Amino acid sequence: MLDSMSRRTFVRTASGAVAGLATGMMLSAPAARAAAVPQATLGRTGAMVSRLGIGASPFRRASITIDDVSAMLHRGLELGVTYIDSAPEYADVKNNSYVEPKIGEAMKGIRDKLFIVTKTEEQTYEGTWRLLRQSLKDFQTDYLDVVHLHNFGQESRFPDLGLVFSDGGALGALREAKKQGVIRFIGASGHLYPSRFHAAFDTGEIDVLMNAVNFVVQHTYDFENKVWARARQENVGLVAMKVLGGAPNSQDKYIMPEDFYERAIRYALTIPNMACAVIGVKNIAELEQLAQTIAGATPLTGEESLELAKVGLDMANLPQWRTPYGTPLV
Repeated sequence: MLDSMSRRTFVRTASGAVAGLATGMMLSAPAARAAAVPQATLGRTGAMVSRLGIGASPFRRASITIDDVSAMLHRGLELGVTYIDSAPEYADVKNNSYVEPKIGEAMKGIRDKLFIVTKTEEQTYEGTWRLLRQSLKDFQTDYLDVVHLHNFGQESRFPDLGLVFSDGGALGALREAKKQGVIRFIGASGHLYPSRFHAAFDTGEIDVLMNAVNFVVQHTYDFENKVWARARQENVGLVAMKVLGGAPNSQDKYIMPEDFYERAIRYALTIPNMACAVIGVKNIAELEQLAQTIAGATPLTGEESLELAKVGLDMANLPQWRTPYGTPLV
């Protein structure tokens, strides 16, 4: 059984910390002050970014107010966290709770200290410009640092790559926006269909990639080898997501076991050229715990990597982990 294997092969050093997160406990002041998130160069962009990125998807909750977001952004800056990842679709429409307007209000006076990332879900030139203008308005800014083709591997979203890459498509809009200084860099994000990203690479215009990487799905989607090996050769900036499994569904099916909180983060940080790990944050306690973990993280040793790969392989064979982000896997 996986549980018995985890008990045999790992010391439960992270359990207490994660339990503290579950109860919403704050770190002690000395511990919080000690955290200092390092920075890394985001590939050929040359931009320096924090190795922890705040995943803003949880901000869609109506219970998370503008004041809450402001407190998290300001605390993040104190901890060295500058990277904020969002998307126009991050919203609880029923409760009129939209993420990007919350961030826009919250980052007044600190925009120049933050690295703001958003996405387009549109495959056309006009649709992408509509989303860009909406994000600029919502963020209350005149430029965006990175705009991704959002979940590029999802064929239903981007069915016609010829259109997407053309002057009349999404990439054409991002190309023009970059020329105008509206965006600094072009990216592509994705959870599935790794081989599809090579078509994006072939355009020569993708500056940044954000993909689902963790010690379990290295055995299935394997963006690390299928895509990122080439990305490193082209010095494309690499950003990890789903490091702790990802946003849970209603049954919490694909959240990492608490025992692996620290090791899951270290796995991502150990990947060569990986600049930033984007992780969803709901409150300051979670932010402080992540910052402290990343600030103190060391690369996995060869032995630790092998042990974690064995556990990940067992997990990858569990029904809930076989295709957690959809298909295809190749």
